[in-house]
Amino acid sequence: MFENLKEDLRRLIPGEKCSLRGLIAGLVSPGFQAIFTYRLFHWCWKHGVPTQPFRFLAERFVEMTTGISIPACCKIGKGFRIHHFGCIIFHPSVEIGDYCTVYHEVTIGDKGGSGGAAKIGNHVLIGAGAKIVGEVTIGDNCIIGANAVVAKSMPPDTVAVGNPAQIRPRSDR
Repeated sequence: MFENLKEDLRRLIPGEKCSLRGLIAGLVSPGFQAIFTYRLFHWCWKHGVPTQPFRFLAERFVEMTTGISIPACCKIGKGFRIHHFGCIIFHPSVEIGDYCTVYHEVTIGDKGGSGGAAKIGNHVLIGAGAKIVGEVTIGDNCIIGANAVVAKSMPPDTVAVGNPAQIRPRSDR
């Protein structure tokens, strides 16, 4: 848990050097507060430590103050970054790899009450307003553009744009 939090915090601090100002800014950012709450209760959930009703109250408090809902049973790798907070909702079965970035107004969910949610690879960027629906797989090094609606799997090193999302190879590689 602490190694993951360390990598999460490292991604919030710009540049190579860790300054006190950067550390404080990272610690008080709403995105990190939501990630910290997730990491703490995910660790408890994974190790069978009972935390109810405190977990429920803490998750609702974070959801109300930051607009971010990450259930404790999600699986999120190290170095996770919420770039801008607000209106971020994850389905409980979401799996996210290492060093992924999520912008505001992102929803990763099921198809209206049936099935599970996405499995997202490493180094994936999910743009503002993007929606990922259903049990799809997003490969490593993908970019999901702002307001894209992804309902089918994406191979590694691709970009998704539009609604419904059109998948194209990354041109920067």
